[in-house]
Amino acid sequence: MANFTETNLSLDHYTWDALPDDDPHVTGEPDSTLFNRQQGYEVLYMLNTVLSASAPITALHKGEALIRDELPSDTREQLDVKKWLDERL
Repeated sequence: MANFTETNLSLDHYTWDALPDDDPHVTGEPDSTLFNRQQGYEVLYMLNTVLSASAPITALHKGEALIRDELPSDTREQLDVKKWLDERL
């Protein structure tokens, strides 16, 4: 698992609304929760989950572009997004 932060992201169209820690949607693992590609925390979490700790920053930027430009609109659950990214990164 990678450990990139908000400052490592190359795109700037994200919103940064965090869910409270006690929100039942926060499980710590990708699940059936809907993924919001405009939410910076969700994009960062997903890419950190998919990328290895040794991944270069270029892999993070590629993942951002994939989510923004190529993620199918019907790929909505976190688990499905993770699987889709695993096949491309």
